[in-house]
Amino acid sequence: MSASRAGGADSGGTAAPPITVIILTFQEASNIVGCLESVRWSDDVVIVDSGSTDGTVETALAAAPQVRVFRNPFVDFGQQRNWALDTVAPRHPWVLFLDADERTTPAGVAEMARLVADPGDRVGYFLCGRNYFLGRWIRHCQLYPSWQLRLLRVGRVRYRKEGHGQREVADGPLGHVTEPYDHLNVSKGIADWIARHNHYSTAEIELVARLRGEPLAPGDLFTLDGVRRRRFLKRLLARVGCRPAIQFVYTYLLRGGFLDGYPGFIYCLLRCAHEMHITAKLAESAAFGRGVPTDHGPPRLGGAPAPTGAGPRDAGEPRG
Repeated sequence: MSASRAGGADSGGTAAPPITVIILTFQEASNIVGCLESVRWSDDVVIVDSGSTDGTVETALAAAPQVRVFRNPFVDFGQQRNWALDTVAPRHPWVLFLDADERTTPAGVAEMARLVADPGDRVGYFLCGRNYFLGRWIRHCQLYPSWQLRLLRVGRVRYRKEGHGQREVADGPLGHVTEPYDHLNVSKGIADWIARHNHYSTAEIELVARLRGEPLAPGDLFTLDGVRRRRFLKRLLARVGCRPAIQFVYTYLLRGGFLDGYPGFIYCLLRCAHEMHITAKLAESAAFGRGVPTDHGPPRLGGAPAPTGAGPRDAGEPRG
């Protein structure tokens, strides 16, 4: 675990929002430059790398020499985020977590700047991403907006492992950043997406077992809180059969995935296949009493595995 190079001031000399950006990486040489370009507004950008061998760190430092780099072996997303919060000594009271295949937008940065300037008693903010597939924003079948806790006040939020991702533990009220960021979650190709979700489906076995033991709380279905509503749906889905069919009907028909054209249809089929893998692995676990394998190696943070790598996301939802 180490750090290299100190961060510097914004190259333009203008005051940057008081937000430290932390980017989790593994084998992200093809994505990291675009991510760094989108966060040039921050004067404190940190990379936490979990052992890349593809030149991720070297590429990042060539593009942005002021970036601070830390290295830490990957255990799970929650542990990696907590390690970063404890170790990198953010230079600002607010931290924004990004993955290398994500990009901030000017409108989103402006809104974050306004919110952290006058947060009241809020200790964090949920963000949502625009997911792109086959060159198109798949708004409907990706269940936009899908909220993730990414902007947080230092010392007020922690994470814990949940399924293949993490879930936030906050000690105060949370808000929302309504302007989305861009998520290029298939930037390395569909084969990479499939390999990554093979790992995800294995990690979901433990989560499904736990969700089946939690109270269903059907009242959450009718709340205006989108995070609570989606968590209810996950608890419900854990209790029913025909997961693949339910996934396809819900995303393609009920949520309007058909409005996303041919890319939406293909993406809904991929999500259906993912649910088939979860169902098959649950059946295998029940038949042979096998637990969740632990020998997959470090996941690809924010994109794909290495080779079978691993973001519910911050708000308890899969990255898609």
